[in-house]
Amino acid sequence: MALRIYKVIQNVLLIGVLAVVTGLISMIVILDMNPYVVVSGSMEPALPVGSVCIVDCQQRSPDEGDIISYKAGDGIVTHRVIEVTEDGYVTKGDANDTKDPRVVKEKQIFGTCVASVPKVGYAVMFLRSAVGIFTVIMSVICFGFIGRLLESRRE
Repeated sequence: MALRIYKVIQNVLLIGVLAVVTGLISMIVILDMNPYVVVSGSMEPALPVGSVCIVDCQQRSPDEGDIISYKAGDGIVTHRVIEVTEDGYVTKGDANDTKDPRVVKEKQIFGTCVASVPKVGYAVMFLRSAVGIFTVIMSVICFGFIGRLLESRRE
């Protein structure tokens, strides 16, 4: 009985992982969209810290009011367009008191934010960390060990 439950859990986890991986690959390759994790509170409440922002990379000519992700120095910034000028796009974080110091040129823009998923970014940041990677590896090893233990008890 325990082995059957284990096999069901194993299959559900495998199908879940495959569905997530397939969805991410489809989103990135076919739909040309990229996920970015929100790491600062500059766009709260629209994009809370820990959200994943889905950016449509085909929308590189935003309108006033759109949220865009763009290259700024060595990082990526996700802010709202507050004005479109001849020089480019004036941006500002919703929670910030002042507009961003530099006008964003179209060539800097990765795309426009079309959706966000709250709190998922925390899991992504954890899985990117050394502790997260270690936890996943140990979980897989333990899960395999439990399966072998259940199979040996059955025999």
